[in-house]
Amino acid sequence: MSLVTTYFRMLFEPQRAFGEAMSKKVWTLLLPFFLAVLFTAILNIYYFYHVDIAWLRDQMTASMPSDQRDVIARSMTRGRFIGISIIGVCFLALTINLGRAFIYWLALKVQGVGSQGFVKLFAVVVWSTAPLLLILPAGLLNISLAPGGHLAGNDVNPVSLNQLLFHLPAGSAWGQLLSTFSLVNLWEIALIGVGIQYVSRLGMSKAMLIALLPDAIVYGIWGLLLAVSGA
Repeated sequence: MSLVTTYFRMLFEPQRAFGEAMSKKVWTLLLPFFLAVLFTAILNIYYFYHVDIAWLRDQMTASMPSDQRDVIARSMTRGRFIGISIIGVCFLALTINLGRAFIYWLALKVQGVGSQGFVKLFAVVVWSTAPLLLILPAGLLNISLAPGGHLAGNDVNPVSLNQLLFHLPAGSAWGQLLSTFSLVNLWEIALIGVGIQYVSRLGMSKAMLIALLPDAIVYGIWGLLLAVSGA
């Protein structure tokens, strides 16, 4: 079974797909990792090519003193935005997925299911990024429809909680939090739960609870800090 077929099957038949993915050599997890980086990078590049850079500069420097704003604004070029975003995508894709896998590894240790290697759990996390394939066309369409290229980076994802339910300003603290969590995250968590159940043989409900841990920790702490600060 080809890697590409396994990747697409992850969207609709995750249990069968994980059976195929876990039976392959370790290096094959590079495919879903590469695709996750590629899809996100394409979206970022398309965004910075289409956004009104002058408008974006004004949005990002609005709260700065005028003397600092002029200096910083001159360094905010389209090429620099694109370069920084590509580096950021690669770094974040690696660190976030490694962090998730580490939390799952610790959680399974606590559950007494310590035979699952870290690399296998990292593979589960990386293969579960398959739903990013579907956010790419939705994000590209959202950018293309933005009037005059006026679209905040936090609003690129049309299925984020902020876009779907709350509609808070993109620059607000809670708006930023809600813009980083979307239906795609929920789909990925569900896939990870299936993957954890497959490799650990835990019950599905317990596997799903473990799959929720990283996001519950990150968003719980983030939300608590915002609440305490009165944002």
